[in-house]
Amino acid sequence: MSGRLAGWRLALRIGQREARRAKWRSLLVVLMIALPVAGVTAVAVTYQTYDVDTVEGLDRRLGTEAAAQVEAQSAGQVRQGIDPDNAAEWVEETGDGPLDEAGLRAVVGDRPVLAVNDYGLDVRTDKGVTWASGLRIDLSDPLAAGLTELTEGRLPQGTGEVVVNEALAERGPGLGEELQMPGTGSEEVREIVGIVESTAVRNEPFVAGLDLPMAASFDVPSWLVGGGPMTWDDVEKLNAEGAFVLSRSVAENPSEAALAADRDLRPRMEAPDPAEAVIVVLIVVMVLLEVVLLAGPAFAVAARRQARDLALIAASGGTARQSRRVLLGMAIVLGAVAAIVGAVLGIGLGRLLQPLAQAQVSDWFGPFEVPWLQILGVAAIGFMAAICAAVVPAWIASRQNVVGVLAGRRSESRPSRRSPVVGIVLVAAGVASAAFGTQKALSGVPIALGVLLCVTGLLFILPVLVSWAARLSAGMPLAIRFATRDADRHRTRTVPAAGAIAVTVVGVVTLGIAFGSDQEQNRETYQPTVAIGDAVVQPRLSITEDGQAPTTAHWQDVARQIEKASPGSAVTPMTGAWLEGDDGYISVETDKGAQVALDTITGGFGELIVAEADGAVPGLATRSLPELDVAAAEKTLRSSGVVVFTTDDTLASARSARLVVEEYSEVDDTERERVAISVPATFVDVGDRAAPAYAIVTPATVRRIGAVPQVNGLYVEDARISAAAETDLNEALASGQLSTMIQVERGFVEEDSTVIVWLLLVTLGGVLMIGGALTATHLALNDARPDLATLSAVGARTRTRRGVAAAYAIVVALLGAVPGAIIGFVPGIAVSYPLTAEGWPVRDDVAAHYLEIPWTLIGVVVVGLPLLIAAIVAITTRSRLPMVARVE
Repeated sequence: MSGRLAGWRLALRIGQREARRAKWRSLLVVLMIALPVAGVTAVAVTYQTYDVDTVEGLDRRLGTEAAAQVEAQSAGQVRQGIDPDNAAEWVEETGDGPLDEAGLRAVVGDRPVLAVNDYGLDVRTDKGVTWASGLRIDLSDPLAAGLTELTEGRLPQGTGEVVVNEALAERGPGLGEELQMPGTGSEEVREIVGIVESTAVRNEPFVAGLDLPMAASFDVPSWLVGGGPMTWDDVEKLNAEGAFVLSRSVAENPSEAALAADRDLRPRMEAPDPAEAVIVVLIVVMVLLEVVLLAGPAFAVAARRQARDLALIAASGGTARQSRRVLLGMAIVLGAVAAIVGAVLGIGLGRLLQPLAQAQVSDWFGPFEVPWLQILGVAAIGFMAAICAAVVPAWIASRQNVVGVLAGRRSESRPSRRSPVVGIVLVAAGVASAAFGTQKALSGVPIALGVLLCVTGLLFILPVLVSWAARLSAGMPLAIRFATRDADRHRTRTVPAAGAIAVTVVGVVTLGIAFGSDQEQNRETYQPTVAIGDAVVQPRLSITEDGQAPTTAHWQDVARQIEKASPGSAVTPMTGAWLEGDDGYISVETDKGAQVALDTITGGFGELIVAEADGAVPGLATRSLPELDVAAAEKTLRSSGVVVFTTDDTLASARSARLVVEEYSEVDDTERERVAISVPATFVDVGDRAAPAYAIVTPATVRRIGAVPQVNGLYVEDARISAAAETDLNEALASGQLSTMIQVERGFVEEDSTVIVWLLLVTLGGVLMIGGALTATHLALNDARPDLATLSAVGARTRTRRGVAAAYAIVVALLGAVPGAIIGFVPGIAVSYPLTAEGWPVRDDVAAHYLEIPWTLIGVVVVGLPLLIAAIVAITTRSRLPMVARVE
């Protein structure tokens, strides 16, 4: 054992000395390994800080002084785990009301109790009315400490005063002004005395005070309880009274009973989507391969620099194992340094980027947290990647021709004839495995295996491709000839560099095809609610500002606002059937009593749309369903019939339908028919589209079933409203006597995140390709200094070095990009199958599989980036080189 350790000690000393001698090359290796480690570490730190668990979130939910929060959720018994938000269930309902404050005090005893409720309410801004998160609490009470942080002004001292956050103050009103809160039948006013930041609400409007107006969305009774720790026994007693409890002491130090209840009630995690799992695995594997292949050329150059030393060791009786250990010793030294540097950089980067990351999300980050175990694993992977990168150069260096090296001859053996055969077999096996994985077998593992086989096979084929490139360059200009032949002579340096680029391109093409196919599926399966470019206007509340039901005059006022904001649009009132008492619902059946099949209803105007007295079909139906036979439909309506929408094409020949009003009977806990009438009907098969309602009826038919025709919205044809104008108009409409909102149908619109994903793919591919090509070019030029010096000595022009550098960059980039793109089609197409299969909702025109090839992205990666890399190298390379000896 001691002899082995002594051998490694010597190898580590030689590796450390060589790392110090070649500082720039060593720094390059350290950066190649440290940067991925730093990036993954920064992501891990940021996510761990963002992920706030129950214990970390106690202060933002309980404040700093409360021992527990009690919510009276049920009139009966409940069960819960440690955190009722994560694990809870209702056990038994009783006729008694939910727990009140007196009942709470009877259970918790002589403890301080503070009522607190959070709910949504409307507040007036400078532009109209918007929704805000409200916290009804006495902020001056000691138990409320820590729920808000005062940034300006003071806390409310009693009734009539509130505080708001900066997000609401920016919209107006601000500090010292009056905040108007429209409610049912009246509008309450409070003075804003302070600006706070809520620990629960970040960038949404927020208002807090002791006497916020009661709202329709008022939450369940809730209290903060002080005093000593609240035990699990106390929690179970309150559960028996129908209340859920978040106890600070139970969350921080759970008992065995609490842990058992939590395990029993916590919902089971769903299995991850196979396609998503494959993509995650592919990203991890590609990053690891990238690190190994990028660091490999540097170790290959290091092996060449140490070739004479290794030859002397062999000539003095050293074994091949000792020669390998020399290079592996340097890899151990540099890998350890890179892992430590990457981990430290990642932690610092995560801390620096936290404010930027915080600005992108709506929730508050938790306390800065470092997941040491994960970071240790990432650093270990980086360290192992460095050793793996040195294995092949070390093995080749241990088998070098000792006599040739000592004589100053530099050569490399021809690529193995078996290498391309093995590569082709591996690629074929990878294609077969990926094809098998398209059937969603084994949760996508065959696809991931297929990618690894294809990439490994490509690495076996690359040496032959490099040799072919050198042979095909015979009739090309000197710069290209020199670059391709030098790349062929030093395949141990060229193949890993081209392989790194190939791996990058495989990853980018794979993700590009997968993401593009997913977007194509979303685009093709998108169902517009109404005709593209049209809009619907619906009430936010079922009553007007004065507490009355909306009238035609109210809707006319809303229509005038919309016509003013969207000149040229046609605004049509939409009338629905309203059941008095609102204790029933309307259904449409066939003449045989079967429910009419209909997948989706959109528009939001109720089960039935009431046509005009003359039987005209509303534009909502004619514009959404262009295949609708308007003449036949209007003929049916004029004869007091109905137009029924269905997805059952077998009903096309039916000529009558039943309109049924059903109601729930509390006596026998069943549903019964209140009214049922048979009417003539025209059935319209809507196919894959959403229907505007179950049916279109006449006013007379509505009255026959005991309902009342009532305007319940507006339909806007050709709404010329931009997204920004729609936001402003919505605030204005919400502030009217009849509070309404407008929704414009713009068709399928790619989210901002989609654009960001494409940019990230191009950026990721660009950075890795440019980094790999520049690294390989730098190492090649450093290794070819004697050859370039010889060219200069025999009269080559000064720009020859610049041309050779650019040619070498584009040769390496193309040797990696072209085969990488070809291989990338295999996993990309394979992943698209489980990713896009079985679109929802299932329709006749939904394809079993969607495939979209992002040719623009592939063109940028395969053609654009190599040209850009060549231009960068040509511009940054020195054209003159000091003379050096030809033989070193």
